This record gives sequence, structure tokens and C-alpha cells, in this order.
Amino acid sequence: MFEKSLYDLIRGLRNNKGNERQYMVDSLTECRKEAKSQDLDLKATAILKLIYLDMFGHDMAWASFHALEVMSSPKFRQKRVGYLAAVQSFRLDTDVLMLTTNLIKKDLHSPSVPEMSLAINGLSHIVSPSLARDLAPDLVSKLGHSSPHIRKKAVLVLYKCFLQSPELLRTSWSRLRECLSDSDTSVVSATVNVVCELARRNPKNYLSLAPQLFKLLIDGGNNWMTIKLIKLFATLTPLEPRLVKKLIPPITNLIRTTPAMSLLYECINGLISGGLLAEMKDMEEGEELASVCVTKLRGFLVEGDSNLKYVGLLALTKLVNTHAHLVDAHQDVVLECIDDEDLSIRYRALELVVGMVNADNLPAVVGKLIYQLRTSRQSTQEANTERIEIDGDENDMEVQVVHPSKAKKSEKLVNELPEEYKYTIIERIISMCSRNMYSNISDFEWYLDVLLQLIRYAPHARRSNDEWGGDPDGQAVNFDICMTKDVGENIGKELQNVAIRVRSVRPEAVRCAELLLSRGQNVFPATGSGGNHVLGAAAWIAGEYSSLLSNPSSTLDYLIHPSSRFLEPHILAIYIQSAVKVYTSIASSLDISWIPARKSTICLLTDRVIRFLEPLMISPSLEIQERAVEFIELFRLAGEAVRAQPAVLEESHEQYDPPLLLTQAIPSLFNGHELNPVAPKAQRKVPLPPGLDLDEPINPQLGSLLASVDSNNTLTHGEGQEDEEFRIYYYNRLKVAPVPSEPATIGIDSAAAKPATVSSYQGFTEEDYLDADIIARRRKERQERNRDDPFYIFAPGDTEGVTDADLENIPVLELNLDNVPPPVANPGMLKYTAKPKPQIEISLDETLEGLTQEMTDDEHIGTSIAKRRIKKRGLLQVDASGLVGYSLDDERDQEKDNSDILTAREEVERLRQEMKQAADRVAAQKVTVNKSKSKKKFTKEDGDSASMKKTKKTKKKTKKKLTKSEESNPKEITPMEGGSLDKANH
Repeated sequence: MFEKSLYDLIRGLRNNKGNERQYMVDSLTECRKEAKSQDLDLKATAILKLIYLDMFGHDMAWASFHALEVMSSPKFRQKRVGYLAAVQSFRLDTDVLMLTTNLIKKDLHSPSVPEMSLAINGLSHIVSPSLARDLAPDLVSKLGHSSPHIRKKAVLVLYKCFLQSPELLRTSWSRLRECLSDSDTSVVSATVNVVCELARRNPKNYLSLAPQLFKLLIDGGNNWMTIKLIKLFATLTPLEPRLVKKLIPPITNLIRTTPAMSLLYECINGLISGGLLAEMKDMEEGEELASVCVTKLRGFLVEGDSNLKYVGLLALTKLVNTHAHLVDAHQDVVLECIDDEDLSIRYRALELVVGMVNADNLPAVVGKLIYQLRTSRQSTQEANTERIEIDGDENDMEVQVVHPSKAKKSEKLVNELPEEYKYTIIERIISMCSRNMYSNISDFEWYLDVLLQLIRYAPHARRSNDEWGGDPDGQAVNFDICMTKDVGENIGKELQNVAIRVRSVRPEAVRCAELLLSRGQNVFPATGSGGNHVLGAAAWIAGEYSSLLSNPSSTLDYLIHPSSRFLEPHILAIYIQSAVKVYTSIASSLDISWIPARKSTICLLTDRVIRFLEPLMISPSLEIQERAVEFIELFRLAGEAVRAQPAVLEESHEQYDPPLLLTQAIPSLFNGHELNPVAPKAQRKVPLPPGLDLDEPINPQLGSLLASVDSNNTLTHGEGQEDEEFRIYYYNRLKVAPVPSEPATIGIDSAAAKPATVSSYQGFTEEDYLDADIIARRRKERQERNRDDPFYIFAPGDTEGVTDADLENIPVLELNLDNVPPPVANPGMLKYTAKPKPQIEISLDETLEGLTQEMTDDEHIGTSIAKRRIKKRGLLQVDASGLVGYSLDDERDQEKDNSDILTAREEVERLRQEMKQAADRVAAQKVTVNKSKSKKKFTKEDGDSASMKKTKKTKKKTKKKLTKSEESNPKEITPMEGGSLDKANH
């Protein structure tokens, strides 16, 4: 009878195009029949075909017993098929797994090396706790096999057994340790690999291997074993700091001499990750080694290989925490990576740049990043212009044939900077500037201008509901989990933070808020809604510091403009509150007399605010609705008070003041203590008032009230329309087209390492990354500030508006050379004293007494919770938690050691009490001698000699007593010799 082979199965599958499913079903039916055959050749062929079909998703677990039969075949080819099927289909819950114990044990003792190797390899995939316990002695016996191939495989499979049954490590460790001295390098490398994995779980057990491992590191072997040794020492050095000095020479030699990039990187990464460089930070050798590492990593960045750049930036990011000054010396190369074509490299470079900045290079780095956003916007505009010139149709034949280069160039420019990357750049700029309470910023006016510039480059705002499980199609999205991700919110928080903390630039922050609320041309991006979330913070600043507004009336017009009703609910709520504050600032002013013009102006403003609030009384947002209802009643009262208060006429001698409701009542709602920054965790320190229960419902009858409202038809008239409006307001959202991203380039530059050609970032000026209107305004402010400075030299074009009278008013200093001191003998020794930087006062967070300790405790708790993350399985897909904290010592030995330590401590305490009692007796005898000396009036010499004799006798008695106590317990005192007393006491 003719049977199909695996080759026939594959060929038939290719020939049945369009009918593959039916062909596979027929093949599975044939394999089922063949697997039940008594012919092992036919059965092995069927199992082999099932293995192939299993890769297409057809489970072969039903054939586990047939695979076991093929595994027991005496023929090696059939046995190999059986082990392959076991590896493919056997799991820990497979029924026939317990039947493989004797079979694998038999193959492990086979005289054939291939069969023995096949059994070891198969066991590594199907090992279970019971198999590990039953076959571990056989595997340990193979550690002394004559073939290094078998010894190496036995060492590696023992690690899988340790994972399944950790108690085997205690019985097998002595034999496994001997493999570190094996004559074959591959066996030693495998053993080092296993020890390295074990040491990651509990390094304390393997600290005694340090001399042997250090010898292997010195002797050298293959590069992979050296990498593992370095990783192993990185886990051991925290337990034994003396290893650090020992490891410096060999690792430094490896870094300087090795030609292998993988070994070089692993050496550097091991030094950083293991904390070796951090521990050697204060040592001269450690500083030299760190300098060598940074120099080598610089070569990674200028090599041209994208992979080397990535790992180099990754290592520098870790190194910048301990040796920022060394990394800062190579910031030119790092900033060059920000312009790399590979986005992953750009992200890593941004992360590194944040840790490199200081007060000196912050403006240059920020300018570099903003310039990148600026060129991206210009490139996008140019690309759009080119597309319009070529008729803008991507499917047009003219675009594809006549102008192919323009079409490709335009598409490339548009996709150069994805929106997510722009968002990351702006976040990194804010993080750099606000670090350590703005310690790197000396010019806050510049920082405010930078924030305004960033708003103009803000990426499109988008919904982030997909990250929270929302519907990607945009239907019936839950408003509670659907949030808009906009970088304008982060920029607004910074504007608000600067306005609150830095009083000296608060007027400048208010001016920026006025500019943002105007929403004029070039304030926000030309396309999209990016940056609009900054309006909430701008409105808050304008309302909170309304007294600093340059034009309150215009600001109020911006706040109550009809278009403001279409803002997002949380922003509109702030607009309502700020509009009332600005109105209060205008109406409560006593500088203007209460004349008819003033009265009509206030009356008109009141009516405009009321008209703005009336439609918001039925807003779906409860926050907006509540504020609108409250304030509209207040403004109606204010309108009645304004109309009822007569104005002062020119011909009348009577004087009338503005209504007290405007000048005192309403301002008292907002004028009180100034709002200062408060620590985030200060609220928990505020005690609850007595009798206040936050869990008690405000109205116990709330449920019945709501039920009665639902059952009353007169109250629910038109409910369907309101529900429809509510659904549209909360659940519908606009679909945002996905932004295409350019794939990372994978080209490799074959050029050798060369210095980076960087000439851009240090030459950046404000004109390179700030818009023209911001530059013009800053120049004008600088002119006004330095107008009366005789030492200020105006740039060309800066003298516009300067009259002859202004020039004559400049003070002239008289130059008197009569009292000039003689020249110094060595002018080169003169030291230049730098002008001190102006001190800027920054308000810190207000807190309550005792909060610092609690915050520290909370942060400690938060850190411990963060460490308790979900444990991910490694590449072996085996849970290694059983090896964590597992000791190689026997539990009985540990208990005995603990009991010995307790006994020794008790004995030490007993001896200490006896010595204290002896000392007290000596002191009492001294007091007795002094009293007798005063009675008998001894001479000084006689008294001294008597006291010395008495002391000698007392010492002899104390010594005899101590000697007797030591002789009575010699065994307990012996272990405490050699400094163990202090150790036991500790």
C-alpha cells in the first residue's frame, strides 16, 4: 500500500491552491489511521506529518501516546521523530508524561552519544517537577562523562531542573561547581551561564566563587563567557565592595583592547548596571575608567550603525546619573543624534539630553529642539505648496510620471516628524526647564516666550480612549474614559506655575495670558486644535491676577465671546469663573467717578455677562450649569443695584458712590488671602472638624426623590430630545485620521569612526527658533530697559524712536586719569570676577508641620509598591520565583548556627554583667580607702601607696574571679575570640 511522506504532504498542499483546508482535513484523517498502525516506520511518518500540521494550528495532543511509542523505538531516526513530537506537543498536564521517566533514564545510560544527547535535549523541554526529581541523579552523573558535548548539555539541563525543583540545587551544587574547573572551555562557559542565572535570584550563595570566577576573567576564554562573568560580578559587588578595586584593572584592559563591539558594550553596561562606576565615583581609578567608557560610547554614536547608536545612547542615559560632567563633554554628538532618521534613536537622544542640561547649555539645547519643530513645520508647508503646484492629486498620472521627485520629496517631508514625536519634544523641553524648581533658568521672561513658541508648534490634540479600552470606531465612547491628549495642558500648567511662584515675572505671565485669550493670528497652530487646552490656565491667570491686566475690558470680551461656549467643559468652567473676577476688577474700581457714562458702561457689561451665562444654565456639564446658575443670579442683583444707584451729574453738587454690591460685596468673594503653591500631600494633614462624617449622605431621601421625578411625566416632558443632546454631547466624537509615521532607516554607514561634524547647536540664537513677533517684542523691551544705560551699545536699527533729546539726557561720566593706580607687575595674574547673577525668588510649596516625615514615608511606601510589579517570565517561559532567596545551606545547619549565636550572645551578656559588678566593687573599695585616709590624716605619699596597694589587691581578686568563670564555661567563650564578640553584640 502506498503512503504519503512528508514531502508528498507539502507538495500536495502547494498543489491544492484554494482548497488547502479540505486537503488538510483529509491528511489528518489519513494520519490518524497511520498512527494506529503497528508498523513503526509508518507510525513515525504519520507523527512527522502531524508535527508539520501542528505548526498550522492543528493540535496533535491526541497523539501523545503514539509519540511515546515512537520515542521508544530502537532506531535513531524514529526516536528523533518521537522526541521532536514530545517537544512539540507535551505539556506539564499531559497524561503520558509520567510514562517517559524510565524511557529517558534508559536513553541517558545509552552507550550512543547521539541518543544520550537526544534524551538530554528532549528533557530540557518537557521537564516537570517529578521528572526533575527522578532524573536529576542521572544528569549529575553525566557531569563526569568523557564527552564534553554531554557534560555541557547536562549542565544546561540541570538549570531547567532547578527551576522546577529548587531543592535539587542543594544536592547537586558540589558537582556543578567542579565544572568551573573543567578542561573543556564550552563546559566552563555553560557552567558560568548557569551560575550567572542562579546568582540573579540569590547572589549571596555564590559569593564564595569570586576567586575562581576572577581567575576565569583574567585567563580569558570566549567573549560570551567574559560577558557572563562581568554580569555575574555586577550582581556580586553589592555584597562584597572589595571586589570593585580588584575588578578595575582587568575590565579596563578589556575595554581598551577588545575588538569585539558586543564585549565592549557588555563590559560598559555591566559596570553601569552593576553599580561599579557609582561605587568608584570618588576614586581616581574610577574616574579614569568612567572617562574611558564615555569615550568608547562616543565612538558608538559616530560609527554610523543605528544599532550601535541606540545601545550607546542607552548606556549614556544610565551613566549620566553618576557622571553627568563626563557625558556633558560629548553633548555635540548627542545633539546630533536628535536629527537622526531613526525615530527610536531620536527618542533615546531626547531622554539623554534631559539628564545632560545645566544652567549654561539649557538655552542652546532648547533652541536646538525648537528649531527642529520649526523646520518641520516649514517643511510641511513647503510640501503642501508643492502638492498644490502639481495639482495635489496623488493618483494623477502627471504626479507619478512628470513630477515623481516632487511627489516623493513632499511625502517624505510631511512624514518627517510624527505628531507623537513632537509631543515628546515639547514634554522634554518642559521637563528640562522645570527641573529642581527651575534651578537652571535665570531668565524667566525667556522661558515664558519659549512656552508661547511651543504652543505654536503644538501637535494635533487627539482622543486617548484607545489606551483605556475605548471603541476605535468612535461609536458610543464613554466620556469618563475618553480623554483628550493635548500638550497645551502641560504648557498651561507651566505658565500657571511660573505666575504663582515667581512674583517678579507675574506681570509678564499675565501679558502672555492676555495674548493667548485673544486667540489672534499666529498664536495657535494654523491647522488642528493642538494647544487649545492652554486656554484654561490662561483664563485662570487672567482672573486670579486681574489687577495686573493691561486691558481688562478686552480680556473680558475674550472670555464672554459667543465662541467661548464651544470650548471643552473644564475650560469653559474656568472661563466663567475668570470672567466674574475680571468683571469685578473693572466694576469695583473707585478711581473713576460714578458718572452716567460709567454707569452705562457697567450696566452694559452686566447685561453682556448675563446673556453669556443664560444658555449655559442648561448645559449638560454639571460644573458649568452650577456656576452659570449661581453667577447669573448674582449678576441680576448687580444689574438691579446699578440701575437703582443714581449717577453724579456735572451740574449737580450731590456725590454718589458706586453700589456697595460692586465695590465691597462681590469683591469680598474673591479678595482674601493670596493663593500660594501648596504641597500635593498637605491636604491629608488637615484634621477633620468634629462631627463631620464624609461618608454620610447629604440627603438620605435622594433615591426616593429621583424615583419620583422619573415617574412624573410632567417633569420629563421633552426628555427624549434632551437625552439625544446629552448623548451627542458626551458620547460622540470626531474621528481623527491617523498620522503616518516614517519607518526607521536601517542603512549602515561603512565609514570608520570619525569626529562628528557639529556646528549648529552652539551657534543657535533666539532668531533661529523664536518667531519674528516675539523677537521684535523682546528687542523693544530690551531697548526700553537699557535706554538710560550709557554703556549699552544699540544694534543697527535699534535706535529707531530715539530722539536728540533722549541722547542729550544720557549722563556723561568725567574721565579723570590723575588718580590712576600704577600698573601691576604681572597683569596675567589678575583674576576676573564674574558679575553675580540676579537672585530670583521662587515660592516653595506650603505645607503643614510634620508633613515632611509623612511624605517621606509615603514615598517609601510608593516605592515599595512600585517594586511589587507583576513578575514576567523570561525567555525560558518558566517561573524562577522558587530560586529567589533559596539558600544552599541545609535548614538544620541554619537552625544550629542560629542557636549557637543565641547561646553566645547570652554568654557574652552574662560575662558583661559580671564585669560590671566587679567594677562596681572596685569603685566602692576606692571610696572606703578615701574615707579612712581622711580620718587617719595620712601624708600624701602614704595615702598614695595605700591606695595603690588596695587597687592591686582588688584587681587580683577580680582577675581570679574572671579566671574561674572562664574555666567554668570554656566552650562558650572559645567561639567569640578574634573579634567575634563585637559581631555577636551587633
